[in-house]
Amino acid sequence: MNGGAMPKIDRKALMSRAWAIFRQTYKFPQIKFSAIGRDCFAWALKQAWVEARRAARVAALSSTDKAERIEALQGLIDRADGIDSGPQWKATIRECRAEMRQLQAA
Repeated sequence: MNGGAMPKIDRKALMSRAWAIFRQTYKFPQIKFSAIGRDCFAWALKQAWVEARRAARVAALSSTDKAERIEALQGLIDRADGIDSGPQWKATIRECRAEMRQLQAA
């Protein structure tokens, strides 16, 4: 795909996602923007970029690469039983399953 180049990211959709993250995280508009600040919106915008880049990388993968990654994630989930910490175990499982869902949807 384009010699390995990443596809263009829709900036309008990116900004919409940033506002959605901002509203969800900081309870905007119940709390005024002036009380929250631009730094918090900048964080939400960075998160939206992270999500967009991740989605673009997944879209650029071939179906065999996706299948291999899903197998690797399933292996991580199977081995996660050896993690002693409950919160760490839950976080590992949650991250792996989220990535698997994203790979299967694309």
